[in-house]
Amino acid sequence: MDELKGYFKKIHNQLETGFNKKYQKYGLTSTQLDVLIYLSQKNDTEKTLSDIAAYFDVKHTSVIHVLKLLEQKGFIYKSTVQGARAKPILLTDRGKLLGEQLISEIMQQEPLLDEIMFAGLSEANRQFLEKMLHQIYTNLKSDAFKSL
Repeated sequence: MDELKGYFKKIHNQLETGFNKKYQKYGLTSTQLDVLIYLSQKNDTEKTLSDIAAYFDVKHTSVIHVLKLLEQKGFIYKSTVQGARAKPILLTDRGKLLGEQLISEIMQQEPLLDEIMFAGLSEANRQFLEKMLHQIYTNLKSDAFKSL
């Protein structure tokens, strides 16, 4: 069973390393890329720190650092709305432009990535894999896992 858990880590590392290398030209890590794309796709609605943390299923503290870096790089800013406890995170013009460019680039490459990742798997096996991974994820969100 340890070998099976090891594959999850190895797959994650391979994907993260590949994306970090590919998007290094924009000065983004894969995590920063994920948040920028999320904000770009949700650009029609205001998103807060809590929204981002909930979407990625991580703690607020994990998102704060990423947002600070994206703000320092000029891709996002926090709304200055007075009285709002949760300040909306907004894209700058630079962030909007890069987000659109990245989404377009990723959409073009996604079929190739899928082809590479799932080579040798039938459509039925891919669907079964998705179902199994969803179940594992659900199990890890359970109180039983949280109380370990």
